[in-house]
Amino acid sequence: MEIYLAEHAGFCFGVDRAMNLALKTGEDKDCEVFTLGPLIHNPQAVERLEESGVEVRAELENISNGAVIIRSHGVPPKILDQAAERDLELINATCPFVKRAQEKAKELKEEGYQVVISGDKEHPEVVGILGFADNEAIVVEDESDFDKLADEQKVGIIAQTTQSLENLQKLSNYLLTEVSELKVYNTICTTTGQRQNEAAELSKKVELMLVIGGHNSANTNRLAEICRESGVKTYHIEAVDDLQTNWFKNIKKVGITAGASTPNWIIKEVVRRMEEIKNEEEKNDVEATSLTEGEIVSGKIEEVSQEGISVDLGGDTEGFIPKDEIKEEDFEEEYNVGDEVEVEVLDPEGEDGRASLSKKKVDVEQAWEKVEEIHQSGEIIEAEVNDTVKGGLVVDIGVRGFIPASHVAIEYVEDLSQFVGQTLKLRIIEVEREDNNVVLSRKVVLDEERQEKKKEVLSSLEEGTEIEGEVTKLVDFGAFVELGGVEGLLHISEISWGRIGHPSEVLEEGEMINVKILGVDEEEGRVSLGLKQTQPDPWEEFLEEYNEGDIVEGKITKTVDFGAFMEIKPGVEGLIHISQLSHDHVATVEEVVTEGDVVKTKVINIEPEGRRVGLSIKELESPAPKQKKSKPKTTTRDNNNNNNNNEGSGVKLGDVFGDLFEE
Repeated sequence: MEIYLAEHAGFCFGVDRAMNLALKTGEDKDCEVFTLGPLIHNPQAVERLEESGVEVRAELENISNGAVIIRSHGVPPKILDQAAERDLELINATCPFVKRAQEKAKELKEEGYQVVISGDKEHPEVVGILGFADNEAIVVEDESDFDKLADEQKVGIIAQTTQSLENLQKLSNYLLTEVSELKVYNTICTTTGQRQNEAAELSKKVELMLVIGGHNSANTNRLAEICRESGVKTYHIEAVDDLQTNWFKNIKKVGITAGASTPNWIIKEVVRRMEEIKNEEEKNDVEATSLTEGEIVSGKIEEVSQEGISVDLGGDTEGFIPKDEIKEEDFEEEYNVGDEVEVEVLDPEGEDGRASLSKKKVDVEQAWEKVEEIHQSGEIIEAEVNDTVKGGLVVDIGVRGFIPASHVAIEYVEDLSQFVGQTLKLRIIEVEREDNNVVLSRKVVLDEERQEKKKEVLSSLEEGTEIEGEVTKLVDFGAFVELGGVEGLLHISEISWGRIGHPSEVLEEGEMINVKILGVDEEEGRVSLGLKQTQPDPWEEFLEEYNEGDIVEGKITKTVDFGAFMEIKPGVEGLIHISQLSHDHVATVEEVVTEGDVVKTKVINIEPEGRRVGLSIKELESPAPKQKKSKPKTTTRDNNNNNNNNEGSGVKLGDVFGDLFEE
C-alpha cells in the first residue's frame, strides 16, 4: 500500500500563528487566560489548550477578568470595544487574511458601497466581517441568494477567506451586468485554494482518501466534499482513533489531506498508524490469512452457484457465502466471477474447511452507515414501496424503512395499498439503529415541492391579467380558486355585478373559470381575484339603454327605512325613496312594496359618476282628486287672525321630495 500526504495539509499560517500565540500566552501569563469561542474548529487542539491553562468562553459576559484571546476567525468591532470597557487584556489572534477582509468591508461601507460577502452567513468569520460593515452587508452563500441583490447599483464584494474561488467568480460575473459600479476584493486565503486544488488532484490518483479535521470545521468538510466529487471512497476523521483497519483491505493507494485547523501532531499520528497498517497488510500477504469471527474481510469471487458464492480470501484461505447470507434473491445475476466482495466472517473453519461468510451483514452495516449519513445531510432519496402494514407503508432502503400513514401525503389517504410498487421521493426523519427503526416522510418532500411551486407561481402572476383556475371550495364569504400551485380568494363581492346571497348561486366546486388577478402579496402568499371584471359592466350597458323618464320594471331586492331597492337589470339597482312610493302619506315602505314584488317605476334621476339611479312609483300614478270644503264665513277679526297665524304653516319642499339617496 502506498501512502501520499498532501503538501499543504494541516495548519494554515493564520491558524498556526493563533495556536502558538495562545499556547505562549497560557504559559507566560499569571492571570486567567480565555479564548472567545473555540480558537479553532478542532476538539483535540482545544483540549490541548485547556491543558495549558487556556479555557474557552462562549460569551464575553462570562469573563470578569484576565486575558482574552480573539480567535483567528476574528470578531465584530463591538466585541473589541466591550472587552476594553471591561478592562480585559486583549490579545488579537485574528488571521491577517481575515483582518484584510474586515478592513475592506469597513472601507467599502464608508465609501457608500453596498457590501456583499461571498460566504457562509453562520460562520463566525462572516459574523465578524458583518460587524465591520455595520451589520448592513448582504451575505451570498450560493446562486439562490442572487435575488437579494436585485435593487443594488453600487456594490463592493469581499469573500470569506475559506470560500471557493468558483463561488466568488460566479457572484462577480452576475453583478457585472446588474449594477452600475462594482468593486471586487479577492480576500480568499491563497492556502485555501492550494489545499483544495491539491486534494482534488490527489483524490484522482488514489483508491481511498483520508481527510483529517474537526467535523464542525467548514474548510475540512469542504475538502471531504471535493474528494467525494471525484468519485473516490473518502473518510472524514478527527483523529487516529477513528481509523478502521478494514477500510484498507485490498487498497493499493491512499491519499491523506487535512483541514486548516488540524494540528500537525494529529496528522503525524494518522500517518504513523497508516504505516503500521501498511506493514500489517504486507505481513498478511506473505503469511496465510488468519481469520477471526466477526472480522470484515475482502476477497474475489471464484464461483457462483444456486447454493451460494465461493470466495478467494488470499493465500490458501477460501470462504463460502451461503445463499441465505446474501441479501439479493437473484444473486446469481448480480455477482460474477472475478468480482471483489466485502464479507463478515461467521466461522473461520466452516463445516467443509472453508470459512463461512456473510455478505448480508456487511451490506446491512453499510446500509445503516448510508442511512445515518443521509439523515444527517437531509438528502431526498427514492425508494419502492414493498408492502402495507398497520399504520403505514414499508420500503427497502438497504434496511427496513417505515412511512407512517400521516406522512404518506399532505392530505389524508384512506387506501394505502395504491402505493405498493410505486417509487416515492422520501426524506429520513428519524433513525433509531438500536431498535432497527427508520422513519421516512413523503409528506415533507411534497410540502417542500408545493411551497417551491407556490413561490414560482406567485412570482409569475401579474396584477390585471386573466388566468384560468379551478373552483376548489365555496364558503359564505367567497370561493377559493386553484391557480396551478397556489390558491386565490374570489370574494363574494367580486363574483357578480348583481347582488347574490351565496357563491353557490353562481359557481360550483370543480368548475373551471377565468378570473382576473386583482392583487398579489408574495410575502403573505395571498392572491385576490375577480370574476365580474371578466364580464361586461352592466352599468355601462344601462347608461346606453336607459334615460331619465323611461319606464322600467323590476323586482324589489331590499327594503329599508328610507325606501326600497329595485333590480333594473342584473348588476344595476335603483332606489325608490319612500317619498316616491305614493302620492299618499306612507308611514312604512312595506305598506306599498315588499321584497320580491315586481313593480313598474319611472327613472327620475341618473348619476353616472356615483352609479346611482333614482326611481319613482308615484310618478306613474295620478294623484287622488281633492275634495272641496265649504268655507265658513269669517269676520274681519278672523281674517286678521288668519293672516297673523299664516306664517310658518306652509309645507316645505324638503318634506315633499326629501333626499332620494339618503340612507
